[in-house]
Amino acid sequence: MMKGVSVEDHIENLSQILDTPVSDLYMLSNDENSYARHRKSNYYRNYHKVILKRERSSKIRVLSVPNKYLRSVQRKILERILYEFPVSEHAMAYVKGRSLRDNAMLHTGKDAIVKLDIKHFFDSIDGAMVYRIFNKTGFSKPDVVLLTELCIYQNKLPQGAPTSPYIANLVLIDFDIETGKWCAERGITYSRYCDDMTFSGSKENMCSEEIIRFIRAKLYHKGFSLNEKKTAVVSSSQQQRVTGSVVNQKVEVLKTLRRSIRQEVYYCRKFGLKDHVARKYPELSPETYLQKLLGKISYALQINPENTEMRACFETLSVLRKALNEA
Repeated sequence: MMKGVSVEDHIENLSQILDTPVSDLYMLSNDENSYARHRKSNYYRNYHKVILKRERSSKIRVLSVPNKYLRSVQRKILERILYEFPVSEHAMAYVKGRSLRDNAMLHTGKDAIVKLDIKHFFDSIDGAMVYRIFNKTGFSKPDVVLLTELCIYQNKLPQGAPTSPYIANLVLIDFDIETGKWCAERGITYSRYCDDMTFSGSKENMCSEEIIRFIRAKLYHKGFSLNEKKTAVVSSSQQQRVTGSVVNQKVEVLKTLRRSIRQEVYYCRKFGLKDHVARKYPELSPETYLQKLLGKISYALQINPENTEMRACFETLSVLRKALNEA
């Protein structure tokens, strides 16, 4: 710390950057603030749990979602501090200008694909890892400590915070660079979309056992582990999927997804939105149903923007949503 500069002076500078009072920064940096302890109300807690259940699956995903105020501060940290630091070229998720389609295109038309998954990805990133990221920003130690506390929850990187995905990419930047170099020396294409790692290449270059062994050891040294249950080796004679898209010859959305979307839109037009939802999805509101279905169509259009059929489906549902909002 510079001589004659107090902790308060440092935090005041950070306060100005984030347009947030110092007292509020300290309040938001605690797992739960003083109001929550005294009033026993979730409204005053900095985080709340959101449980997401996957369709047609018993698996659930638990998100730790920050309250509106903390989320706004985290977005400022992301935009005014974190975005100043680029991530690896191999990181394809949560990076401006990169998409699911870009990730899939890297592995199109390859002889073999190896897909690996990082186990408990966000939960494996602790406060010490996040501290090391902010410690590279040039801020003072008091600022670094406060920034770290603003971005972690119960000493972990919380799924649901806007800062978490980009921080995760920064945490893995050395891993990505080292893995990318190792793969390039062997003629292998490597990319990582969040916790999904994909390797592709010719039959001559792809030795799945060697790749798995290398990644398992590399992850271990970085504080992570391989999810052995999700390891997959897929040849060109099989359907090759990369982050949900088929990539055997070109990037395509799964036929089953396109068929499902067409069917849902057809029923909405035939029976009417509310009647269709009440009959087939009584647990959902029409608004929630539309949001989910529009999300699927948006994903299909992200993979193939020129798909006129999906574009027509999107326009049909947009009209239905407008009518629903006006009712």
